Amino acid sequence: MKHTFYVLFITFFLLFTGCGDNEKKSETVIQNLNSTKNTEQPVLTQKATSPIPKPVEEYHYTFKDLKQQDNVLHIKNDIYEFKNIKQPIVIITIMSTWCPPCRGQIPHLSKLQQKFKENLFAMGILVYDDISKEKLNKFIIAQKMLFYLSTTQEKNLKFVNMITPKLGLPQDFPMPLTIVFVRGKYFTHYEGMIPEEMIESDINQLLKKIKQ
Repeated sequence: MKHTFYVLFITFFLLFTGCGDNEKKSETVIQNLNSTKNTEQPVLTQKATSPIPKPVEEYHYTFKDLKQQDNVLHIKNDIYEFKNIKQPIVIITIMSTWCPPCRGQIPHLSKLQQKFKENLFAMGILVYDDISKEKLNKFIIAQKMLFYLSTTQEKNLKFVNMITPKLGLPQDFPMPLTIVFVRGKYFTHYEGMIPEEMIESDINQLLKKIKQ
């Protein structure tokens, strides 16, 4: 009888222990599934937006003087490439023959052109002027103009209408309007007649930068 009792006791003990193990295994499986779900949640990534490219601004001008000598200017994204000019500094003066300050500026530009001829190219841009070629030729001789003068006024005006808004100037800008470029880039501009010493000071400043 005692033997039978021990057998039954051991059998129930094993059954109880086995159920406990199964429950623990079930709990472990559920925990593992839950942890797997947490780690496998999708990660949202933001796509990088590429910057919108700026539109390319490109212009082309061919200037001519009375001798039909060309000076070609190509502009792309504010880079001014003077095709026929070797000097690193270019001064453009927008002018008219009837304008007293323009006439007053001529001898100073001529003097600067002669003094810095290896590094400076001065160029006049004639606009708003109905002077004939014969009278213009006499004007150049009388004024002892020693720098290039573009006389193709229709093309000159297109250049003026392009450059003045870039400089923040109105349509009725004061003349002469003098613009300085160095190695294809805008440097500064002067409105109206400017003392020769001021322009020369800027030229010397640019020459120091060029030689560095």
